[in-house]
Amino acid sequence: MTTVGVIFKKEDKLIAGTAQQVIKELKKDGYKVNLAKAKFVITLGGDGTILRATRLLASRGIPVLGVHLGGVGFLSEIELRELKTALQKIKAGKFRIDERLMIQAKVGGKTITALNDLVITKSGIARVIKFELEGIAQYTADGLIFATPTGSTAYNLAAGGPLLAPHSRHIIVSAICPHSLSNRSLVVDGPVDFILRRGDKVILTGDGQQMIGVKVGQKVTVSKSNLKARFIRLKDYGFFKRVAKTFGFGEG
Repeated sequence: MTTVGVIFKKEDKLIAGTAQQVIKELKKDGYKVNLAKAKFVITLGGDGTILRATRLLASRGIPVLGVHLGGVGFLSEIELRELKTALQKIKAGKFRIDERLMIQAKVGGKTITALNDLVITKSGIARVIKFELEGIAQYTADGLIFATPTGSTAYNLAAGGPLLAPHSRHIIVSAICPHSLSNRSLVVDGPVDFILRRGDKVILTGDGQQMIGVKVGQKVTVSKSNLKARFIRLKDYGFFKRVAKTFGFGEG
């Protein structure tokens, strides 16, 4: 008997109700539902739910089957109506595992990990902030985005940063509203150190869900994590087709 986990946004009553029905159907079909012992996890919701799940599961190497249920579904694999067929394919071994790069930031003895991005920015209404990207450049901007290839389609894209194919092994650094026409996004390979030179109430967030305060003079090290996000894929991912469908990329 296969054990699976189900992760969903409990605060959303509609999604929570659907999740309870899904769990009921899973048990009816002979699955055990136990997150602690799961062979794989089904997420019900949008990309935010998937991001939270990957951080929870990466250290255990548990793959995620993303089911789109409201919200942005760029990272999702299937729609809810496809779940029963998807489970049959998984049981028959007709799937592959898609591993994605995660990144981490270390500051003040704390570490946060992200699948999409790490963002340093001001909280609330405040003056612009100044950073020094050690050995590279200085910035006066509203913030900095450190994005993975997976996260290149998220905040980085909105800030004018480049797209990277999902299995690239690089980190994108994009400034948010830089006070210079010469600032451009960078694509780097190794760890990056930056120091906050000026700014009050500055925070570092991971995937928009974890938060650490950063003080003037503190050094933050951003690097690739040893952890990987793992996704169950049942069909051709078609990255650029997905980008075109979601964002209108390449349309004349």
